[in-house]
Amino acid sequence: MFFTVTLNHNVHVDPINFHNEINTIVRYQLCKEVEGTIDEEHGYIVAVDTSEQGMQVGPGVLLDTGPASFHVKYRALVLRPFEDESIDALISKVTQMGVFANVGPLEVFVSKENMPDSYKYDDSNPMQPKFVAGTDDSLMDGDLIRLVMRGVRITNTKIEIIGDITASFMGKISA
Repeated sequence: MFFTVTLNHNVHVDPINFHNEINTIVRYQLCKEVEGTIDEEHGYIVAVDTSEQGMQVGPGVLLDTGPASFHVKYRALVLRPFEDESIDALISKVTQMGVFANVGPLEVFVSKENMPDSYKYDDSNPMQPKFVAGTDDSLMDGDLIRLVMRGVRITNTKIEIIGDITASFMGKISA
């Protein structure tokens, strides 16, 4: 789920920032540009290692348009979900089609077809819709659930995950 990987990125620095602290500017700009983004191969970039050992800044190359381009090789902490991996997630939204749950910055959708048959949608309180199974088992906003990721698709702009709670030991986690 969490990995440390080595990545490359070109950072452009405007001429106004050409001074003795150029390495600090490059490190700051790199973090600003890549943290919170998605790399198709590695997943969600959580954080950049800005230490001397974690980042190598190459020499700058002046571009025709004015800024300098610096090639940076850096280490990053990434969040990479895999199919058939089980995770704990916090339900953030309940709809009649299923529930949405968050795993850090990632969102997982659990369709009602991927829930045990005993769960039925209940919107008797429109402010707090939920799925109910029996008298004391329900899934609603704020509940913690354990799920298996059945489908994971990563693009440059988003990570889509389909979850399942029908297997043994999956579902609501009681406090």
